[in-house]
Amino acid sequence: MEEKEQQLDDILTSFRCINHNFQQLLWKDAEELQITSTQLMVLRKLAMHPDIGITELADLLHLGNSAASGVVDRMVKAGLITRQRSQSDRRIFNLAVTDKGQEIRERSKQSMRKHLQPLSDIPREDVKELLRLHGEIVKILVQGRDKK
Repeated sequence: MEEKEQQLDDILTSFRCINHNFQQLLWKDAEELQITSTQLMVLRKLAMHPDIGITELADLLHLGNSAASGVVDRMVKAGLITRQRSQSDRRIFNLAVTDKGQEIRERSKQSMRKHLQPLSDIPREDVKELLRLHGEIVKILVQGRDKK
Protein backbone atom coordinates (compact mmCIF):
# COMPACT_ATOMS: atom_id res chain seq x y z
CA MET A 1 0.00 0.00 0.00
CA GLU A 2 1.28 3.43 -0.94
CA GLU A 3 2.31 5.74 1.95
CA LYS A 4 -0.48 8.32 1.35
CA GLU A 5 -3.06 5.55 1.02
CA GLN A 6 -1.79 3.97 4.25
CA GLN A 7 -2.03 7.33 6.02
CA LEU A 8 -5.65 7.73 4.90
CA ASP A 9 -6.44 4.19 6.02
CA ASP A 10 -4.81 4.84 9.42
CA ILE A 11 -6.87 8.02 9.94
CA LEU A 12 -10.14 6.31 8.99
CA THR A 13 -9.35 3.30 11.18
CA SER A 14 -8.59 5.58 14.13
CA PHE A 15 -11.92 7.41 13.82
CA ARG A 16 -13.83 4.15 13.38
CA CYS A 17 -12.16 2.77 16.51
CA ILE A 18 -12.99 5.88 18.56
CA ASN A 19 -16.58 5.89 17.27
CA HIS A 20 -17.01 2.17 17.94
CA ASN A 21 -15.68 2.41 21.49
CA PHE A 22 -17.76 5.49 22.26
CA GLN A 23 -20.89 3.75 20.94
CA GLN A 24 -20.09 0.69 23.08
CA LEU A 25 -19.73 2.94 26.13
CA LEU A 26 -23.04 4.64 25.33
CA TRP A 27 -24.74 1.27 24.83
CA LYS A 28 -23.36 -0.05 28.14
CA ASP A 29 -24.44 3.11 29.95
CA ALA A 30 -27.96 2.86 28.50
CA GLU A 31 -28.19 -0.84 29.34
CA GLU A 32 -27.28 -0.14 32.98
CA LEU A 33 -30.09 2.44 33.05
CA GLN A 34 -32.47 -0.11 31.48
CA ILE A 35 -33.17 1.91 28.34
CA THR A 36 -31.85 1.73 24.78
CA SER A 37 -28.98 3.86 23.53
CA THR A 38 -31.43 5.59 21.16
CA GLN A 39 -33.70 6.46 24.08
CA LEU A 40 -30.69 7.83 25.95
CA MET A 41 -29.85 10.00 22.94
CA VAL A 42 -33.46 11.25 22.87
CA LEU A 43 -33.17 12.31 26.53
CA ARG A 44 -29.90 14.10 25.75
CA LYS A 45 -31.31 15.88 22.70
CA LEU A 46 -34.47 16.95 24.53
CA ALA A 47 -32.34 18.30 27.40
CA MET A 48 -30.45 20.48 24.89
CA HIS A 49 -33.53 21.34 22.78
CA PRO A 50 -36.60 21.41 25.04
CA ASP A 51 -40.12 21.55 23.61
CA ILE A 52 -39.31 20.40 20.09
CA GLY A 53 -41.55 18.23 17.95
CA ILE A 54 -40.94 14.77 16.54
CA THR A 55 -39.76 16.12 13.17
CA GLU A 56 -37.07 18.27 14.80
CA LEU A 57 -36.06 15.39 17.07
CA ALA A 58 -35.81 13.04 14.08
CA ASP A 59 -33.54 15.55 12.33
CA LEU A 60 -31.29 15.87 15.38
CA LEU A 61 -31.02 12.09 15.69
CA HIS A 62 -30.63 11.52 11.94
CA LEU A 63 -33.68 9.23 11.98
CA GLY A 64 -36.77 9.10 9.84
CA ASN A 65 -39.99 10.52 11.31
CA SER A 66 -41.50 7.04 11.55
CA ALA A 67 -38.55 5.62 13.50
CA ALA A 68 -38.46 8.66 15.80
CA SER A 69 -42.21 8.38 16.36
CA GLY A 70 -41.84 4.73 17.41
CA VAL A 71 -39.08 5.60 19.89
CA VAL A 72 -41.16 8.48 21.28
CA ASP A 73 -44.23 6.23 21.66
CA ARG A 74 -42.23 3.71 23.71
CA MET A 75 -40.69 6.47 25.84
CA VAL A 76 -44.10 8.03 26.54
CA LYS A 77 -45.41 4.60 27.64
CA ALA A 78 -42.35 4.19 29.89
CA GLY A 79 -43.00 7.58 31.47
CA LEU A 80 -39.69 9.09 30.30
CA ILE A 81 -41.14 11.87 28.14
CA THR A 82 -44.52 13.47 27.46
CA ARG A 83 -46.24 14.87 24.40
CA GLN A 84 -47.73 18.29 25.05
CA ARG A 85 -49.99 20.07 22.60
CA SER A 86 -48.39 23.29 21.33
CA GLN A 87 -50.05 26.47 22.60
CA SER A 88 -49.39 28.28 19.32
CA ASP A 89 -50.48 25.48 16.95
CA ARG A 90 -52.91 22.90 18.33
CA ARG A 91 -51.95 20.43 15.56
CA ILE A 92 -48.39 20.16 16.87
CA PHE A 93 -47.17 18.17 19.87
CA ASN A 94 -43.99 19.21 21.64
CA LEU A 95 -41.92 16.72 23.60
CA ALA A 96 -40.81 17.20 27.20
CA VAL A 97 -38.71 15.11 29.57
CA THR A 98 -40.51 13.86 32.69
CA ASP A 99 -38.98 13.78 36.16
CA LYS A 100 -38.24 10.07 35.64
CA GLY A 101 -36.55 10.84 32.31
CA GLN A 102 -34.57 13.67 33.90
CA GLU A 103 -33.38 11.36 36.68
CA ILE A 104 -32.13 8.83 34.12
CA ARG A 105 -30.47 11.63 32.15
CA GLU A 106 -28.65 12.85 35.28
CA ARG A 107 -27.49 9.34 36.17
CA SER A 108 -26.22 8.94 32.61
CA LYS A 109 -24.32 12.24 32.76
CA GLN A 110 -22.62 11.18 35.99
CA SER A 111 -21.72 7.79 34.55
CA MET A 112 -20.31 9.27 31.34
CA ARG A 113 -18.28 11.82 33.31
CA LYS A 114 -16.79 8.97 35.33
CA HIS A 115 -15.97 6.95 32.20
CA LEU A 116 -14.53 9.92 30.30
CA GLN A 117 -12.68 11.54 33.22
CA PRO A 118 -9.31 10.05 32.13
CA LEU A 119 -9.50 12.25 29.00
CA SER A 120 -8.90 15.24 31.25
CA ASP A 121 -5.46 13.79 32.04
CA ILE A 122 -4.31 14.37 28.46
CA PRO A 123 -1.95 17.38 28.48
CA ARG A 124 -3.66 20.63 27.42
CA GLU A 125 -1.22 21.22 24.55
CA ASP A 126 -2.00 17.76 23.14
CA VAL A 127 -5.73 18.47 23.37
CA LYS A 128 -5.28 21.80 21.57
CA GLU A 129 -3.36 20.05 18.77
CA LEU A 130 -5.94 17.25 18.57
CA LEU A 131 -8.79 19.76 18.28
CA ARG A 132 -6.89 21.75 15.67
CA LEU A 133 -6.37 18.60 13.60
CA HIS A 134 -10.00 17.58 14.02
CA GLY A 135 -11.01 21.02 12.76
CA GLU A 136 -8.88 20.53 9.65
CA ILE A 137 -10.36 17.09 9.05
CA VAL A 138 -13.91 18.42 9.45
CA LYS A 139 -13.14 21.22 6.98
CA ILE A 140 -11.84 18.69 4.42
CA LEU A 141 -14.87 16.44 4.91
CA VAL A 142 -17.31 19.35 4.55
CA GLN A 143 -15.56 20.50 1.36
CA GLY A 144 -15.80 16.96 -0.03
CA ARG A 145 -19.47 16.72 0.90
CA ASP A 146 -20.30 20.11 -0.60
CA LYS A 147 -18.61 19.26 -3.94
CA LYS A 148 -21.16 16.53 -4.59
